[in-house]
Amino acid sequence: MRGWQFLLCAIVGGCPFSVLGDPPAYDHVVVVIEENHSLSQVMGSPSAPYINNTLAANGSSLTNMFAITHPSQPNYLQFFSGSSQGVTTDNVPATFPFAAGTSNLGGALLNAGKTFTGYSESMPSAGYNGATFTTASGDYARKHNPWVNWQSASPSGFQLPIATNQPFTSFPSDYSTLANVSVVVPNLTDDMHDGTIAQGDTWLQNNIGPYATWAQTHNSLLIVTWDEDDSSSSRNRIPTILYGANVVTGQNNSTWTLQNLLRTVEDTYGTTHSGTAANVKPIVGSFTSDWIPVIRSYQQNVNGYTSAQDTYIDSTSGQTNVSHATATDILVDGSPNQQALIKFDNIVGNGASQVATGTKIWSAKLRIYTSTATNAQTPNDVGLLTLQRSWSDADTYDSLVGGISGSEVASAPSFTLTPNKQGVYVVFDVTDTVQSWVDGTASNYGWMLKDITGTDGWRFLSSDAASAADRPYLEITVPEPGIGLAAMLGMRVLARRPRREWAA
Repeated sequence: MRGWQFLLCAIVGGCPFSVLGDPPAYDHVVVVIEENHSLSQVMGSPSAPYINNTLAANGSSLTNMFAITHPSQPNYLQFFSGSSQGVTTDNVPATFPFAAGTSNLGGALLNAGKTFTGYSESMPSAGYNGATFTTASGDYARKHNPWVNWQSASPSGFQLPIATNQPFTSFPSDYSTLANVSVVVPNLTDDMHDGTIAQGDTWLQNNIGPYATWAQTHNSLLIVTWDEDDSSSSRNRIPTILYGANVVTGQNNSTWTLQNLLRTVEDTYGTTHSGTAANVKPIVGSFTSDWIPVIRSYQQNVNGYTSAQDTYIDSTSGQTNVSHATATDILVDGSPNQQALIKFDNIVGNGASQVATGTKIWSAKLRIYTSTATNAQTPNDVGLLTLQRSWSDADTYDSLVGGISGSEVASAPSFTLTPNKQGVYVVFDVTDTVQSWVDGTASNYGWMLKDITGTDGWRFLSSDAASAADRPYLEITVPEPGIGLAAMLGMRVLARRPRREWAA
């Protein structure tokens, strides 16, 4: 916020719009998690009239929401704790309950003096710890119940009391008695896993619809999301809808992930942040307290932008002086040492497509597409480290004098993820780094990608990829310029869709 805006805030006794992007303080939040469908399968489908014609039509639909990985269980854990907790399959974790110091949404709420309950349809009893349970209406699956991994008869730290793990039959009809945060998981028939989209839509309307209506007038929120897509060509883009009080009607087109969703719920109640949620920002642009967002995006040779550079430098004998400026696949490896470099020049300034110095960054995402080449994926964590020296994509290991090392790069990653699937986007949150460039406290030299937990390599498609959709993509969401005066004077701004401004 600029100085004159602060002055106006003081004159009118407060600003009704959030420049910082903080979510509203809700009395109740209910999160419903559905299964294995992409955005295009559900949104606009005639098989989902309640989701489309009621929830999306009168709520905020996130059109660029991404799951983290495959299969289901790691995504549930990512939403609930900001980490997959080392779990890569749908099998029951080898050891549970998880350690008392392992943060999660439920434990963070309880430690903050708030309340949490998880509800699973067809689970036979409170605290049930079995892998599955079959009923006439559908099957319960433990892999879709992340909070059970923290339940303990003698909880400590972030562990959860057995009473927080309830069957859906305990979901109250008096919604004022709900916990501050409730997570609802239908059974395998009703969550669209085994049943149809139509079955899931009908279940949602019949069982959650009354709460959704109530929420609009009782300072409460409904969130409907999916754990992952169906592993199709949608690249793990999933539907997500926010519905209830203080929600903007329309589409939110910024890039978000399940980790952003976790951060949003945490910030609603002022809890500590779990796992990667500490390194991302809450969702903005979906609440009436937000200024209207502008999305600025940068992708090589898209809408006139031509300032992206990426390459890798290789310590392998015979490769140290080879330039990979035009390589389609960029390699990240720990053995041999292959360092991937990526940057987007000319993004800060006074141009129409640039971000002005001093602008508050609501969110910045670097989206990279894992190659479909054999073994392109990696089970290792890959870290994104900010670079502190200049370079060009024509550089080699030798021209950079033994590669990138020491003070030439940050000592620790600003964001870490595990690209363990081929042919999907991975999304690095780079908000804090881009903010430092916009504030002028650091120079934009881009990033280095590095194997963190092993030496197995990762390949992603470069800015020279044939398809524009495959090229690295930087997206920056900022408050819309010029709306400050109306907001400062207390004028209510009508809900509008986020506006996208392409780089030129």
